[in-house]
Amino acid sequence: MQQWGPGVDRLRIGVVGVGVQGQLHARALRDVRQAELVAVADISSRNREWAETHLGVRAVPDVGDLLDEVDAVSVCTPDHLHEDATLAALAAGKRVLLEKPMALSRASCDRIIAGRPDPDALMIGHVLRFDPRVLRLREVVRSGELGDIWHVKVWRCTSQAVGEGIWDRTSVAWFLGIHDADLLRFVTGREVEVTGAVGRKVLSPSHDVVHATVRFADGAIGTMENNWTLPHSRPSRADAGLRIVGEHGILEMNLSHNDLLYARRDGVASFMDTYFWPGRDGGGAYNLRTELEAFVDAALTGGPTPVSGEEGRAAVAVVEDVEAALAGDPPPGN
Repeated sequence: MQQWGPGVDRLRIGVVGVGVQGQLHARALRDVRQAELVAVADISSRNREWAETHLGVRAVPDVGDLLDEVDAVSVCTPDHLHEDATLAALAAGKRVLLEKPMALSRASCDRIIAGRPDPDALMIGHVLRFDPRVLRLREVVRSGELGDIWHVKVWRCTSQAVGEGIWDRTSVAWFLGIHDADLLRFVTGREVEVTGAVGRKVLSPSHDVVHATVRFADGAIGTMENNWTLPHSRPSRADAGLRIVGEHGILEMNLSHNDLLYARRDGVASFMDTYFWPGRDGGGAYNLRTELEAFVDAALTGGPTPVSGEEGRAAVAVVEDVEAALAGDPPPGN
């Protein structure tokens, strides 16, 4: 019998995959009052050793080895491993927070959705949905104040240093574009159709720069720009934002700057992240913490999932179509 739900005041959580993203989740869980990190799973002995040393929790090689001691899991494995880990946890009756992208194809998403015992057992981790700036912009757009939306531009670019660490196992569209695919749908409330895409390979064997064009059902058009070509020396590793132009005005949101610029007298400058991820010692009302709190609250109260599998699938469909356009293939279809 499941031990979580209304009347239970603490959710026992395991993190599956403690690479970069999983470590962020594990550290952030320390700041979530009603959550308890009890174990992690990772195939890498190095990552397991890190977890035991820095988190003080049991570390096991396989997700199946921790399911008996947790109520829920946060799946942070590499993207191509999402499906197997998630289905194993769902089959064991656990709530699952699955990092974006939900999967790497519509078909994989459909298998995950079919494996849910109920729709609320699964939440997709689209962290921008928990950014107060995004929520305010969404409120204005959906109020109708802009009138007809004419055109949209969304961009998310990062440092070459980031790309170098991951471009052997993902693409710039999956790594960065998945954020923007969901952001466009979440903010506008409209479905997104990919009408074309171009890319260029300048640093790696895959496309390092991608520009995609999109269209909305009401006639609005837009562009998505993603790359990991910014120089190592740039103080902020991110250049991201959203611009929406409508009948009655323009909304612009710059997601590049995280509030605090630190310029040292030795000539080194950096932006200190106060929005997305926990600091070295945790603390703060950053977006990942808010996302995890929403997941824990829904599990403990029996409430609806904050971001459904269907929402995650819709974002995957956009990026899958971008990849198809880059390859010169027809879209896979709905």
